[in-house]
Amino acid sequence: MLNHQEFVAKDKSLLIAPAGYGKTHTIAESIRHTEGKQLILTHTHAGVASIKEKLQKSGIASSRYNIETITSFAQKYVFSFCNGEEIPSQDDRQYYPYIINNAIKLLRLKPITKVITSTYNGLFVDEYQDCTIEHHNLVSCLSDILPTRLLGDFLQGIFEFGRESLVDMNSTDMMGGFFNNRFALSEPWRWKNGNNEQLGNDLDALRRKLLQGDSIDLRNYASIETTLTRDLYKYNRTQILSLLTTEESILVIHPESARIEPRLNFIKSFNNICRLIESIDHKDFYTLSKRVDTISEDNFMAVIIEICNEVFNTTGVNLWLNAKGVKNKAKPADKERTLPLTAMIERLKEGVSFKLIAKILTEIQTLPGIKCYRKELLSTLCKALIEAEQNSSTVFESMVNKRNNIRKVGRKIYGKCIGTTLLTKGLEFDTVIILNAHEFRCHKNLYVALSRACKKLIVFSNRYVLTPYKQ
Repeated sequence: MLNHQEFVAKDKSLLIAPAGYGKTHTIAESIRHTEGKQLILTHTHAGVASIKEKLQKSGIASSRYNIETITSFAQKYVFSFCNGEEIPSQDDRQYYPYIINNAIKLLRLKPITKVITSTYNGLFVDEYQDCTIEHHNLVSCLSDILPTRLLGDFLQGIFEFGRESLVDMNSTDMMGGFFNNRFALSEPWRWKNGNNEQLGNDLDALRRKLLQGDSIDLRNYASIETTLTRDLYKYNRTQILSLLTTEESILVIHPESARIEPRLNFIKSFNNICRLIESIDHKDFYTLSKRVDTISEDNFMAVIIEICNEVFNTTGVNLWLNAKGVKNKAKPADKERTLPLTAMIERLKEGVSFKLIAKILTEIQTLPGIKCYRKELLSTLCKALIEAEQNSSTVFESMVNKRNNIRKVGRKIYGKCIGTTLLTKGLEFDTVIILNAHEFRCHKNLYVALSRACKKLIVFSNRYVLTPYKQ
């Protein structure tokens, strides 16, 4: 059992443990043995929310810690001390490298280090395996001024940012003083608490196979429900629909991370039951907000329809709208139903109002036959529209503020969701469905997918034997 007091007694400590073994719980218990306020950094907004929730459940006072993403932490200092005109736009590829590299420069300045040491007494960094070399350099700067504890699992290092290399947690040279103070965890608490200890044991055995580069025969793991299928939409629809309908905490994981379309197709095929987990910086948040900024009395209907086609079902949109506005409806009930929407669109002709556009989009969502496939995108856009009008800013600027705020406060993800390994790192659900497991080409991604389930794990594949290794 880990000695939490010993873990935090060192100036530099490193904890390496598999998924589900209690790394987040370790942070909570370790804080009890520290003084002052602790800074906790991780990589995703979902991770921020997850850690925050577990600390609250552990009874740790919120005054004892501050949790945010590494990017959010770096942004604060860059926004405060760098020339705003030199900072790339947030939808620019150079934005994140600029933020991290300039934050590193700032953290080496005595006035900045004084601010940090007067605010925090220690640092925890979760999911350390996902740090790039640049992230590692930033954390190294912080570790020179704060007692630092790193937590991670090298088998879950899947966040490769372009050409940037990930940190090697097994490298003595790279990890330096941390490597001399290594700790481990031995109990699979996620599955003990989920009342499926056998699943925890099977994943432990499977993990060892993946570390050795061996093929994985799913028939050897009784706790994993494996269904062989050539076309899950054709042959397994009833089975999947039943799971989505009956389970309250269920995550569907698709192996395709690069494109959003496969996940949207799944949502459309299964009655819009699942909620799409959006990437915090998906391009559509920024392209749509920029598009709205071009709106005028002449093109407002075209822009509204463009937005609707991104977030709603096309059939539903075409049922009610055309290039001129609301379609003429023959049925009296339909005519009456569209009166509020028609009135709002008429008001737009008198002058563009971002608040009014938000109301129009919200009203369209309530129309019969309309299905919203991207609820977070619609909700965030409407909030950005309202904020833009209140602050006399662009919608794009308001959208950037909204997404950055989520980076700081986190976003709890629960219920019935579909995502990818990149979007579900650090999360846990009672039931997990993995689609097309044979398409995983990275053993780390497969391990992350398999280890999200607490109670029930269902795998769909076109073969029993998986070889998730890059050729």
